[in-house]
Amino acid sequence: MRARPIEQALVVLVLATIVVLPLGGCATTRPRLAGMPIEKRPTPPAPPDSALEEPPPGPAPKSAKQEPPNSPKEETPAKGDTAAPRPSVESVMSPQERRAALGQIVADTTSASAAVKPCASRKLLPDQESVYDTTLSLLAQTRAALAHDEVWRAQSLARKARQLAASLNCP
Repeated sequence: MRARPIEQALVVLVLATIVVLPLGGCATTRPRLAGMPIEKRPTPPAPPDSALEEPPPGPAPKSAKQEPPNSPKEETPAKGDTAAPRPSVESVMSPQERRAALGQIVADTTSASAAVKPCASRKLLPDQESVYDTTLSLLAQTRAALAHDEVWRAQSLARKARQLAASLNCP
């Protein structure tokens, strides 16, 4: 028995629909935006070095007595005039904290110097040379910070020098 042509067409249409529908999927085709490769993108400017900048001034200290609103006020110096220097951060440290910090700085710089010393007379690989130079730079910055009585900064720099020097292997 032969199937009628209408039934054959219906079967073919159903089979074609079953095959074609999954191929299209649910997603629509959007035009792809042409992206820019990372190598061709402009390099963003580096953020300013916060260690070189002066911190923003804090809020003005509140005085215990308040002046009446109509009383004459003292003239304040203009921005260009020299004002009294702000107290350093180290003035907040107690003598015991200062001694402990200086002891830690001595220990860290001694450790970093000892780790770097064997590398001074050797031919180093480029990555070793970079670590060596950076460690020496951190040690020099530590000495400069101590010369300016910046104990907390010197402590941080000495710690970084010790940690970096620990990764240096000079056989």
